[in-house]
Amino acid sequence: MINGSGAFLNLLTGNGLDATSSAAAGWHMEALMDDRKYLTAEEVSDRYRGSISVGTLRNWRAMRIGPAYIKIGKAVLYPIEELGAWDQKNMVTCRASNRLTMDPSE
Repeated sequence: MINGSGAFLNLLTGNGLDATSSAAAGWHMEALMDDRKYLTAEEVSDRYRGSISVGTLRNWRAMRIGPAYIKIGKAVLYPIEELGAWDQKNMVTCRASNRLTMDPSE
């Protein structure tokens, strides 16, 4: 990877740190987590607790399904706002069942 492109990716993901930063600066990255605007495929997989793998995201990109993404060179980034919209689009709303409600008079 070209040295400048890693810094560009870090700028987009919002952590402001390069991959060679010391572990002591880890607290700084955690403090900036809420300021990020984009996630990498690995971070998206972590967001969904591994139920969507990086490979699945790659396949979905090839089929043009799944969450919206941005591609800059070889870098694939997922806008956090788009992930939220995708979550809402895929939300399943359940209706209350009459059997599950308890009548105190029974």
